[in-house]
Amino acid sequence: MNRREVTAVLAGASAKDVTAIADKIKERCEIRILKQPQKTLVMVKVRESVKKSLFYLGEVLATECMVTVNGVKGASVLAGDDFQKCISAAVIDGFLNDQTQDHQEILNGIQALDARQKKEREQMNRQLRKSKVNFNVMGE
Repeated sequence: MNRREVTAVLAGASAKDVTAIADKIKERCEIRILKQPQKTLVMVKVRESVKKSLFYLGEVLATECMVTVNGVKGASVLAGDDFQKCISAAVIDGFLNDQTQDHQEILNGIQALDARQKKEREQMNRQLRKSKVNFNVMGE
């Protein structure tokens, strides 16, 4: 999994799930918080679908944090104001940035979260498709 995929899975996961993965890292690594979690506003940039031009949709409340895991920096910026989830995501990022560690156990946990999220999304999409209206059929 690349960094973007890991970030997407962690952002979509619950704080409980992210903390459970980070706790495995905290047991065997030295964690230092460089920047305490704090609230911030982030501008959301969106690409317009017709002309493909960029514009700013507005601001989103986010939480940012920076840690070191065995001396390797990890950072996290997540939408919302869940400080514990932000710290845990930063710990996971720092651990995955450390090339001397074996990442397989942590990546397996993240991949399990990804599979569960995809399954939940598929189930929701099936429920939504039941209520989809086909306007072409209605006009006949």
